[in-house]
Amino acid sequence: MVEGEIVLITNAVISAVLQVLLFTAIPFLIYLIAHRRAKGFFEYIGLHKPARRTMLYATALSAAFLLPTLLVLLVSPDFRAAATAPNTVMGQLRFYGFSGTSVILVGIKALVQTSFSEEILFRGFVAKRLIAWLGFGWGNLLQALIFGAVHLLLFTGQAFSLPLAVGFVLLTGAGGWISAYLNECVGNGSILPSWWMHGLANVVADALLAFG
Repeated sequence: MVEGEIVLITNAVISAVLQVLLFTAIPFLIYLIAHRRAKGFFEYIGLHKPARRTMLYATALSAAFLLPTLLVLLVSPDFRAAATAPNTVMGQLRFYGFSGTSVILVGIKALVQTSFSEEILFRGFVAKRLIAWLGFGWGNLLQALIFGAVHLLLFTGQAFSLPLAVGFVLLTGAGGWISAYLNECVGNGSILPSWWMHGLANVVADALLAFG
């Protein structure tokens, strides 16, 4: 592994850790204000062991997160070109090709920077608080719509059709809805099943972008 690759991996780790800390800071500050203590925070956001066999369900359901990305890649060449531009992480991975370094980078980005941080914020905080406030039906629906709408930011600066954007939001939102259902109704409130489900889908999607 050459020096440039070590620097690339180090930067990826730093970026991933910073994003996880940022996405965790929001619920932590609110928990600290409400409870005036840090103890119990991990339970509050669902960082605990899930019910048995839930991770197997998560593996099978990971396609729910993969479908929106596949849809966009198939329908929008502009999106794929923007996502793999030389100045992006995926563009750098394409430059290195399939190697140990690129596999490590895909793992860091897919499993930690995106899926773990997003699950902490959206399923560990937004979904749990909305469900506690509105009940499971409306609370889960609202967090799923918010999760889907936030992903419209991926289209910033790109030309896209309205049907594609709506389809992407709905499919991504469906993944968010299934995730919260899996956590809250099957997984004993743990966000680990949705993290695994989300992370597996991201690994496949990022691998397709980087090596496809």
